[in-house]
Amino acid sequence: MASITDCVVEGLKYPFTNIKKILGIGVLFALVSALSTVIGIKSFDIFRMSIHLVENTNSTVSQIPFSQLPAGDIYLVVGLSVISFIVGLFILGYQYDVVKFSIDRKADLPGFKDIAGLLVRGIKYLIVTVAYYIIPVIVWTAGIAFAGDSSVFIIVSLIAGLLVIIAYFLMIMAVNNMVAYGSIKKAFDFREITDNIANLGWGKYIGIVLFTVIVMMIISVAVGIILSFITVAFAAVINNQAVIISIVIAIIEGLFIDSYMTVFFSRVCGSIYRESIK
Repeated sequence: MASITDCVVEGLKYPFTNIKKILGIGVLFALVSALSTVIGIKSFDIFRMSIHLVENTNSTVSQIPFSQLPAGDIYLVVGLSVISFIVGLFILGYQYDVVKFSIDRKADLPGFKDIAGLLVRGIKYLIVTVAYYIIPVIVWTAGIAFAGDSSVFIIVSLIAGLLVIIAYFLMIMAVNNMVAYGSIKKAFDFREITDNIANLGWGKYIGIVLFTVIVMMIISVAVGIILSFITVAFAAVINNQAVIISIVIAIIEGLFIDSYMTVFFSRVCGSIYRESIK
């Protein structure tokens, strides 16, 4: 049985087995990152305009006529959000395939020929993720309702946080189980999911996941430092073009970093399942 470090080290090496494919999924990440940056900028402009109208008309946000808001920006945000969501589904579908390749011990990265299949698998991945987080979200929402009572709010928030952690660890094995059998029903076979974790050992299972997350955090910090230097360099060359700089940095991060991290994590997840069924 492979050790914790073996699974993680193999996952770190895996994205380099096919640079073209990792850059292929990186293009999707870059697109989502660029769109998210534009959406954020435009959303802030809409928010700023709304606050300006509230201050000058002595009304609430809900009372502001739509005609007074920047309709073009609103439609742009909605349109880009829809596009970003659809691209995100393809990314989730690719993560699904990476997990499958890992379970099947395939050394290469998945391809992109089955476009419709990627979308369908991405929808399955999303459904499972939402399903596992729905209870913590409901509990957290209930906590907001008790925000006036600080003691209750703290207790409910702690419970919600604990549920998020539990859901996170169960969801990883649930997705693995779904991918292994090709059935979304298997993502909710809690007996089999917990048995698989028990076969591996709860301590080792949690250890691999935590070690992987820590490695990702270290990479993120290192990349963040590098990107900060790149940002400063761009700022020195391109004056007063914060939007352009933000988009360029987002594209770089999506193309090289987000794609690598996602494939790395998905590969480790598949390895975890492979070890649990030995």
